[in-house]
Amino acid sequence: MASGYTVAGCETLMTIIDNFMLNKKNDFDNHFTREDISNFFGQVCNRFLHSFGQNFRGKRSYDNYNQKEAELYIKLRNSRLFDSSKFICDSGGFQISVGILTESESNLLPKHYYSFLVDYKDVYDQAFILDIPPGPGCKIFKNFDQIYEKNLESYLTAANLPDDVRSKIIYIHHFRTPKLWDIYTKILRDNDLYSRFKLFGTGGIVANSAGDSDIPCIIYVLPLIPLLNETIKHKRNKLDFHVLGGATFRDIFFYELFKYHVKKVHNIELNITYDSSGLFKGLMIGRFFSTLDGDKIKKVDIRSCNLNMRFKDNIKIQDVCNNVMNQLSEKYNFKKLTFDNIYNLETGTFHESVKIYLMLYMLEFYQEVELLMKKKTEEIYPYYESGDIESFLSKSEQITRDLNQGKISRKQISKSNSIIKSLDMLTNLDEDFCNHVVNKFLSKDEFINLTKNGQLLTI
Repeated sequence: MASGYTVAGCETLMTIIDNFMLNKKNDFDNHFTREDISNFFGQVCNRFLHSFGQNFRGKRSYDNYNQKEAELYIKLRNSRLFDSSKFICDSGGFQISVGILTESESNLLPKHYYSFLVDYKDVYDQAFILDIPPGPGCKIFKNFDQIYEKNLESYLTAANLPDDVRSKIIYIHHFRTPKLWDIYTKILRDNDLYSRFKLFGTGGIVANSAGDSDIPCIIYVLPLIPLLNETIKHKRNKLDFHVLGGATFRDIFFYELFKYHVKKVHNIELNITYDSSGLFKGLMIGRFFSTLDGDKIKKVDIRSCNLNMRFKDNIKIQDVCNNVMNQLSEKYNFKKLTFDNIYNLETGTFHESVKIYLMLYMLEFYQEVELLMKKKTEEIYPYYESGDIESFLSKSEQITRDLNQGKISRKQISKSNSIIKSLDMLTNLDEDFCNHVVNKFLSKDEFINLTKNGQLLTI
C-alpha cells in the first residue's frame, strides 16, 4: 500500500523526470520506462498536489486561466508517469491568507476555482474546499465577522456543487486559535456540513509549531475529535483525514498510533494523509537525506567533502548513496547506477540519474517509516491497553528518540508525554475539553489585528 504522503508541486517532479527520459541532457540510457515510474508511484507514493491559486497573482486577464490549469493536469496524465496515482487540487486559499493575492484577486478566486472544479471535473481526483483562514499579510479581513462570512459563503458553495464534484471535495476544518475554533465549528454544525462531504482535513499545523510543546496533546487531535463525533453521529465507519503540512517522521508515528487506537476504541477506520512542499529542499539545497540504521533514522550528509567519510563501521557516505540507489533499482526494475561519485565533476552537481534516484528514494523512505511505525504501534499499544503506562511512555520516548537520530529534545519529551493525554482524548471525544485547550494554549496565536479596541468580536 502506498504511503499517506502527498507530493506538493507535482508538476516540477514530472518535468524533471520527463526531461530526463526525453534525454534533454544526453544522459538517459533506458534507466526505466514510464510504466516503471507509474508502478513505482502506485506502490509507494500515489498522491500528487497542485495549487490552483499558485499562478493566480498579477494576471491581466483570467479568461483562459481555468483552461490552462486543466491543460496542466492533462499534461501530467499524458506523461504516463501517474497512471496509478491521484491528482489533488489545492484551492489557493493559502495565497489569500498570507497576502500573496490582492483584495481584488482574492475576491475573484472563489468564482474561478469552483467553476474549474465543475467544468473540468475529469482532470483531477480530489480537491480542497476553498478555505480562507487569516494569516500574516492577509489583505481581505478587517474583523472576525468577515472571516465567518467569507468562509461560510465558500463552504456553502462547495456543499451545493453537483454530487459528482462534491464527492471529490476535501472539507477543511480549522481550529488554530479560539476564534477560528468558534468560526469553523459554527460553520460545520449550523449547516450540518459533515453530511455533505466524504473527505476531511485540517490546516494550521505548521503555523507557530515551535510553540506547540506547551500544548498538553498532539495538536491535530483537536480538530480530529469534532470530526470523529460527526462520523459517529452520521453512523459512518470510516474517516478520511488530511493534515495540511504535518509531515515529520514524528508525525507519522502519531498518525499510526491514532489510527490504531481509533479503530480499537470506536471501530472507525481512520485514514490519515499528509503533505509537504519542502521534501526535496533537503536533498537539493541542504545536500542530505535520511536512512534507516536498524530502527533508527540517521541523517546522511552527502556534501562532496563528506563522501569519503565513514558513515558507520567500514561503510562510507558514498557507499550509503550507492546502497539506497541499488536497492531502489532492484525493487522497482530500474537500471543500476555505476558512478564512483554521485557528483558530475564537470558540472559540479548531481548526475541527473543520481538526482532522480535519490528523489524517488526519499519518497519511498516515507513508506518505509510508515511501515516501521505501524509495526512499532502494534508492539507498544498493548502496554497502554493494559494500563502499563510507564512502559508505554518509555517505549514511545525511545521511538521518538530513534526518529530524531537517537537524540532527545525538549519538544521530543513534551510530545512523548502528551501521547497518553491524546489517546485519552480520542477515547472520550470531549469537545468541551478541546475548546478549553484551544482557549488556554492557543490564544497567544490569536489575530489581534482583527479585534476591536483589544476585545475579541463575537459572532
